Amino acid sequence: MTLMTIALLGLGFALAYVNGANDVSKGVATLVGSGVTDYRRAILWGALWTGVGGLLGATLATAMVATFGNGLLASGTMPTLTAAMATLFGAAAWVLLATRSGLPVSTTHAILGSIMGVGAVAYGVHGLRLSALVGSIFLPLLLSPFISLVAATALLRLTRPRSATAAHDADCLCAEVEPGVSAYALGAESSIALATGAAELHFTTSSSEACAAEHPRAIRLTLDHLHWLTSGATSFARGMNDGPKIVALIVAAATLQGSATFASPMLFAFALVTCGMVAGSIAAGRRVTHVLAEEVTPMDDREGFIANLVTAGLVTVGATLGLPMSTTHVSSGAIFGAGIQRSSVNKKTLRDIALAWIVTLPGAALLGIAAFAVGSFVSMANW
Repeated sequence: MTLMTIALLGLGFALAYVNGANDVSKGVATLVGSGVTDYRRAILWGALWTGVGGLLGATLATAMVATFGNGLLASGTMPTLTAAMATLFGAAAWVLLATRSGLPVSTTHAILGSIMGVGAVAYGVHGLRLSALVGSIFLPLLLSPFISLVAATALLRLTRPRSATAAHDADCLCAEVEPGVSAYALGAESSIALATGAAELHFTTSSSEACAAEHPRAIRLTLDHLHWLTSGATSFARGMNDGPKIVALIVAAATLQGSATFASPMLFAFALVTCGMVAGSIAAGRRVTHVLAEEVTPMDDREGFIANLVTAGLVTVGATLGLPMSTTHVSSGAIFGAGIQRSSVNKKTLRDIALAWIVTLPGAALLGIAAFAVGSFVSMANW
């Protein structure tokens, strides 16, 4: 394995690592913010499902690999290894800076900025396929947070408790087998009995406390349980959405190197990127998670559940169709929707996050251009 190959793999792993550090928060911040669990358990849960999503992206998100692998340069443009590696560096460096500052930014946005900056310098603006950059990448990135905010706001209004005392009513579904008991309704409870021979399968909806006290032997499904599920689904979608983008850049650069370093380069790249995302999630995921969990808006488990439900749905659709939505933008939009419903968004945090989003494109572009300049100088000096 050559030194250039090691450097390429190191850059790819670094980008995946900082992606995990910044983006694990998007699936688990609501778990912490709504008081369902603590940071350690939430981040481990997010890292687990990020890893599963990253690995399965090799088969479920091939359209995303195609979008970032060979669809962004104009026909006839000959890419260079120096430009490809500078693109990886620019995106990784920007996401690292944002993560150290506790700002949730989009890795997809950073990759796009780095591609545009490095590509314009290395190949000229005409060397970029602007229609693909705008239509396939920029528009989904621009529209997804607004779609997420609207969807989360609508669902929160539809599921809003009808009274101040109903906030925690009917948040649990109990299922137990009882011998020959008729269906009944008592207080805030509602029940359905299904006859199964001499016994009945009895379903009851009530508050978590009432279910636990009155039906101790029942199987209980609470809103907290559902929140865990949607959190895992969001992390899974995030891994499936982000992994293929980084893989595409690595494989494209490896192809330019012109050496068959791995027997199965695509599978190797997915394994490398997934390991990087999981490692970054576990080792450095707390800082950004804290910002989204505690510094944007207070939330309860219903709001957190719906925010994750919207995020998981939109990002999964985007990953499978090859539309590179930003999990950061989608998740933040859903959380902002919860804050709007409460009229309690932290305006300073919102301003800082919005500013970070705005400067991500030029920031990653400048870092990528600087890396390209250094790489070109080194190549010319044969150093």
